[in-house]
Amino acid sequence: MKTILLTGACGSIGNSIIKFFYKRYKLICLDKDKKKLSNLKKKYKKIIPMSCNLTKQVEVLNVLNKIKKRKIAIDILINNAGKIYNEPIVKIGKFGFKCHNYKSWINIINTNLNSTFLFSSNVIEYLCNTRQESLIINISSISALGNKGQSAYSASKSAVETLTKVWAKELSNFKIRVACISPGFFDTESTSKSLNKNHIDNLISNTPSKRMGKKDELINAINFVINNKFFNGKILNLDGGLVL
Repeated sequence: MKTILLTGACGSIGNSIIKFFYKRYKLICLDKDKKKLSNLKKKYKKIIPMSCNLTKQVEVLNVLNKIKKRKIAIDILINNAGKIYNEPIVKIGKFGFKCHNYKSWINIINTNLNSTFLFSSNVIEYLCNTRQESLIINISSISALGNKGQSAYSASKSAVETLTKVWAKELSNFKIRVACISPGFFDTESTSKSLNKNHIDNLISNTPSKRMGKKDELINAINFVINNKFFNGKILNLDGGLVL
């Protein structure tokens, strides 16, 4: 049975990925929330849960050392971990205009971009040393095209898409395929937390499909990328036709 290494396992999308692939693959599930990981293990007894803050190099290397010691071959890495964040480049404050908070910028870049680079680069090193034919799937966002009020989030996801293209070119000789899925607005907990109802209604009205995406549709896209070995170095846009 092949192995999927999944980050952001405890989020709503992560749970959906686990549910779909549970009987098809061995699953190594990463998340920094130990309590949620414990609950996940109770629900899906055969998964291998590993606690890891992907922005911390020590924790990343520790997780990979555990995988190496268990001699687990990584067939698929799904970089699902990430955080949605909204903040305009400038806003009106109590004492006039105020620019985007720099600490928030650093936090989102670390969470969405630096963690993807840090974890993936170390996994890639492992894959190259073991000569493992494999696949890396990065999860981006329609915001990578540049979404109003999301400087940090848009920048982080745009960079992830660029990494996808670079890595696909660099790793082809090692039989490592790299692809990316860029979802539009989906009916998930993270979307409802980050956007108010008026904003969501406005997005739906501007989407040709006239609705938000369903989690099953995103999972089907992941399954398509896994099974279509000619899909490489590209971004699969799954947005209902929405143009930002």
